[in-house]
Amino acid sequence: MTLSKQLMLLIAMMFLAIFALNFYISINNIKEYLQVESEITAQDTATSLGLSLSPHMYAEDDGILETMVNTIFDRGYYLEILLEGAGGKELVRKTNPKTFEQVPDWFVEWLPMETATARSEISTGWTVAGRVHVTVHPGIGYLKLWQQAQKTLVYSAVALVFFLVVLVFIVRLVLIPLGRIERLALSIADGNFDTIDPLPWTAEIRNVAVSMNLMSGKIEGVIRSLNARLEEVGDRMRLDEVTGLEMRATFETEMKQRFMSDGKGFVFLVRIDELGEFASTHSNAEVDAFIKGFVGAVRKALDDRNLTGDFLYRIVGAEFILLAECQDQAAAVALCERIMEHLGELGDQVGKDNIAHVGGVPFDPQGTTASMVSAATEAYEKARLIGPNSYAINEQGSNAHDLDTWKKLVAEIIDEQRFEVDFTAQAYALAEGETDTLVIEEAMARVEDHDHEPLPIGTFVSVAETIGRIHAFDMAVVRLVLEYIGASNLDHDVAVNLSFASLASNEFRSGLYDLLQQNDRAAQHLVFSVTAYGATRDLAAFRSFIDFAHRNGAKVILKRFEPRFIPMDDINKYHLDYIRLARVFTEGLGSNAEKRRLVEALKQLGELLDIHVVAEGVLDDDDYRVVREIGLTAASR
Repeated sequence: MTLSKQLMLLIAMMFLAIFALNFYISINNIKEYLQVESEITAQDTATSLGLSLSPHMYAEDDGILETMVNTIFDRGYYLEILLEGAGGKELVRKTNPKTFEQVPDWFVEWLPMETATARSEISTGWTVAGRVHVTVHPGIGYLKLWQQAQKTLVYSAVALVFFLVVLVFIVRLVLIPLGRIERLALSIADGNFDTIDPLPWTAEIRNVAVSMNLMSGKIEGVIRSLNARLEEVGDRMRLDEVTGLEMRATFETEMKQRFMSDGKGFVFLVRIDELGEFASTHSNAEVDAFIKGFVGAVRKALDDRNLTGDFLYRIVGAEFILLAECQDQAAAVALCERIMEHLGELGDQVGKDNIAHVGGVPFDPQGTTASMVSAATEAYEKARLIGPNSYAINEQGSNAHDLDTWKKLVAEIIDEQRFEVDFTAQAYALAEGETDTLVIEEAMARVEDHDHEPLPIGTFVSVAETIGRIHAFDMAVVRLVLEYIGASNLDHDVAVNLSFASLASNEFRSGLYDLLQQNDRAAQHLVFSVTAYGATRDLAAFRSFIDFAHRNGAKVILKRFEPRFIPMDDINKYHLDYIRLARVFTEGLGSNAEKRRLVEALKQLGELLDIHVVAEGVLDDDDYRVVREIGLTAASR
């Protein structure tokens, strides 16, 4: 019941209580007044009638006695008039029936009135000649009492309706600010930190509004501070301090997404030759300047070839990897020629003949990151044999299946449902005494070729998207997971991966809706898993899918989370249930203060936004100890 209804009910009950008390007292007072009035009337009538009859009492059979009694009795105010002679002989008796036609019986029973009776002696000289008894009819009193009660009720009802209308208006006027306060609270929950302006005029509600404004501002300030810390620490962890380039973790993520999106181009492995020897004869500042000059030379080559949007990563020390969108072998050769030309210019500046070698390989959507790097390394070794500042490009990747074979195999596996689901990455609670409590595990599809050799799931999904069969595959996996949850009667959550193509498809959502409705209990423990990089492909579709999942009782986890994909200022808009940190944030956590500060800030942000933060693949015991100290929700090992 709303506050306005409660207030109106309370005031109406108070009004009715006061009215009932006043009504009862008023009616009783009127009743007592009428009672006294009837007694006085009875006595006055008895006295006057006695005096009128006194001269005629010598002859008891005189007809004038009855005539005089009838004259008084016919006025209709009396229940009975009795005239007795000297010996108590009844001379005249007039009686009215005790009926109240205009007054309800229940009213008479509720307010019983005593019948007023008076008597008067009739004297003739010094002798008592008789007595007259007068009983007033109570019907008159009841009629007046009933009329008064009706008027009181009508006027009170009109007053009640009038004041209730006025009360509704006033209460709504007073409570309008409470609606604004409620909307502000919901807005804060949605991550929008608005304020109430102008402030309400009611003192108490005004104080609440001021408190809500202060709370909104403080929470916004805390989240902004945490976001700033996260971005600052995240950039330091993600970017190379000397060159400002992304490092290995970002490269691996980018490769996974390129496999998922059927990417094209070339992968180049670039190594600075004899960097250690150069560092031994030069200062740290000179070495840093040389490395920056090397990166600048590669970037100039990319600019020359209009490839400014491509990616260069510093993997470790003197090793770099370049992902370039070269359309064919000739474009890749032209790029390498420009790189060597600018490296030669750098060599002239630093007095070094041999700067670097480059090995390249075409991007293979059906390959793996390891196979691509291995092929690029082979090409690099060939380049070293050619001579200083040389390059070599392999003509094809090393994947065992060609694209046509992949398409046929993927379609066959999906049509025949020839795959299984493994449950891995069990994340257990980190709270003291709850480390045996399973919080969430991940469902991973496992596919094999005809020789029972495992196929890379990223490549499988990429080909399934290419041939338009990814929706059927994802739906089948979700169905298997729901059956597993229902059959096992699980208490923990299970995450299932979705391709972004399925996530953004209305057709897929329509089928998924029916599946979730049929398995509504199991859906409560189903968590749809989306990579942070994948979500950035269409954040509006991602947000829409989260709302869809929540409406159907399911949850959403954002995995491999890194602040560079989704700005921390925006994370509160998505109403996530889980965030699973990329392994780069927990590897070496026990000895890296920067990482610890980042994870602590993420944990605090999760608490503010009611998001469970989970760590993935924490292998080192020292890292696991720190994760527990920080207080994340759960971690897998």
